[in-house]
This record gives sequence, C-alpha cells and structure tokens, in this order.
Amino acid sequence: MINFREATRPSSINSRIYTCLIPLVLSGLLTGCGILSQATPTPQTPMQTGAGAAAEARVIPIRSSMLSFAATGKVESIEAVEGAAVKKGDPIARLNGAEQATAAITAAELQVTSAQKALDDLNEKAKLAAADAEMAVAIAAQELKDAKEHRDDLNYKRVNQYMLEGIQAQLIVAEQAVDDAETAFSYVQDRPEDDADRAKALAYLSQARLARDQIKRNLEYAEGPPAAQDIAEADARVSKAEAALEDARRKYERRKRGPDPKDLALAEANVKNAKAQADSARAALADLELTAPFDGTIIVNNLEVGELASAGQVMIGDTSKWQVETTDLKEVDIVGIQSGLPVKVRFDAIPDLEITGVVNRVKGYGITVRGDNTYVVTVDLQQSDPRLLWNMTARVTFPVIRSTQETKNP
Repeated sequence: MINFREATRPSSINSRIYTCLIPLVLSGLLTGCGILSQATPTPQTPMQTGAGAAAEARVIPIRSSMLSFAATGKVESIEAVEGAAVKKGDPIARLNGAEQATAAITAAELQVTSAQKALDDLNEKAKLAAADAEMAVAIAAQELKDAKEHRDDLNYKRVNQYMLEGIQAQLIVAEQAVDDAETAFSYVQDRPEDDADRAKALAYLSQARLARDQIKRNLEYAEGPPAAQDIAEADARVSKAEAALEDARRKYERRKRGPDPKDLALAEANVKNAKAQADSARAALADLELTAPFDGTIIVNNLEVGELASAGQVMIGDTSKWQVETTDLKEVDIVGIQSGLPVKVRFDAIPDLEITGVVNRVKGYGITVRGDNTYVVTVDLQQSDPRLLWNMTARVTFPVIRSTQETKNP
C-alpha cells in the first residue's frame, strides 16, 4: 500500500529548490498585484553639490550709461575728463550757445511778467468796475426814490408842506410891513407932495404893498392844483429813474462775477503760453549742458573742445561695486540656475583673485551664438578689488544642480 504523504514529500534537494523559489514567486506575485511598496517620487528640488557648469563672463559696474547731449553743437568746455569722479547733476561738458539761450530765457520771463500783469490788471479792473456798478445802483435807486416822492407831492399841491408854510409865513410878515408903512405914511400924508419925508414914506409903502402882493400870488399858486405839464415832467422823471436803475442792476450783475469770460480766457491763455515759452527756453539752455545722471566715474570722454559733439562719446559707470555678466552659458547648463545661487568668480588678468558671487538675475531670453542658444546671467560680486576694470574677462563656476530625487535614488 502506497503512503501518499511519503510519495508527495520532497527530497532534500527539492526542498532546497523550493526554499529558494518560493520567495521569488511570492515577490513576483506581490509586485504584479501592486502589493509591494515602491519608492514614492519626490519633487526635483535643486541641491548644490560641488562644482558644476562654468561660463566666461565680463566685468561690468553695477550701473552704467552712455551719455549724449540733447542738443547739437560745438563743445565749449569739458568739465570732467576720463577717470574723474562725479556726483549726480555735476556738469561733464557744455556746448556753445549759452549766451543766446540765456537771452531767450530773459525775454521769455519778461513776457511771462507782462502777461501776468495784464491778467492781474484785468481782474483788478473787474473789481473796481464791480464797485462802480454797485455805487451806480445805489445812486439810481436814490434818484428813483426822489422822483417818486416829487410825483406823489403833485397829487396834492404844487409845493410840499414845508414850502407852503414858508410862503404863508412870508405873507404874514409882508402884511405887517404894509401896516407899518401905512401908519408911517399917515403921519406925513398931509404935507406937500414935494416934501421929502412924505416921498420917502410913500415909497416905502409902495414897496411893501408890491412885496405883499407878490407873496399872495405865490401862495395862490402854491395852494392851487399842479399844472398838467408839471405832472408830465414828474412822470417822465420817474420812468427815466426806473430805467436807469434797471440798467445799473444789469451792469452790476455782469461785473460782480468778474472779468468778461472771453477776455479772461484770452489773458490766461497768454500767461500759459508765455510760461511754456520760458520753460522751453530753460530746457534749451539745459540741453547745452551734459550732466551726470548718478554718482560714478567718467570711464570714456571722447569730446574735444571746438568739435561737434556726437552720440556715444561719454560713458559713465558706478564702479563702487562690480558685477559679472556671462557671455557663453548654454541652454543645457542654465536649468536650475536662479537668483540667490552662490558662485565662484575668477579673473584671467588676476589669476590669484577669486571672489564669491551671488546670482542677481537670469535673462529669460536666449540668443543664438554660433548655433548654440546662450543665456545671460548677472552675478553680484560680494567684494571688490582695486585691480578690477570694466570688461575684464572672468570665469564663473556654478555649483552642480542636483535634485533630491537623484540623491535618494542614485
């Protein structure tokens, strides 16, 4: 009888084979099913390790500018020669023509003064005209008041009450004078007609009677109704006064708002134009002078006194600090280089000098040089050296840019 267990029991050799194969099979099965854990990918974080790409570069100041005159002309004087240190605003050179430009400024400023005075006079005259117009309104109003009062008096008598009472008083005095004269004449009336005293008394009596009679006629006229002509004249005076007052008020309304808008606009335009001419004259004078745009050193000054100035003859640079700018960094080396990355910089002309630098910026636009795309990287040097000069050749060594993935999974 066959023992099944013994028939299926592996031999010692097979046992060793099984022992080796089982783990391999299980590993394959688990891997195929995704059960075994795999390394999780990590972001490609750059990491600096040792020396990497190197590129040629040139030394440049932290700031530089090619200067030119805004005007054309012959050089009159040179104020800052090559190598001179200048401050912002310091003159570097001047062109001929300053006298004419100064004269133009003087003439323009005189025009500004004249135009401004005309504007001020216009405003001042407007104030005086407004005051005169206001006074005219007051005078016209008083004339209308008087004319209306006079016309109202004609509704009752020819003269006002005060004048009437005065005439009445004069009549009383005149009648008393006649009585006195008659009494005096009574003492001498029996004398001969050629008697001197009698003649004097009679003359006095006659004059007293004439005066009394005139006053009576005046009183009769004053107490009588006004004449039609007097009423017509009084009405005309009232109408004229009303028209004059209305006209005075219209003038005052116009003048109290200031000068005539058209006159004012013209005067203000003249002032504006004169000021623009003065600014233009000052700018023309300023264009004859070349000044430093910032603190720095005159690197190049090819101007010559008496010769025509042309563009690009003066260069200024701020050499208080230096930078280097790469010239041949290829696209295969630019990946991973970014602002803040530390680098090493050496100089062909100064072999013993090595300076640490920090990447300032990477220009995002590449240019093709001999079939290769190259990118410009600007590096700030962390220290200076008196031997450094503009455009010296340098070599920048960048660190190797490796990702953390590469360090974990070599």
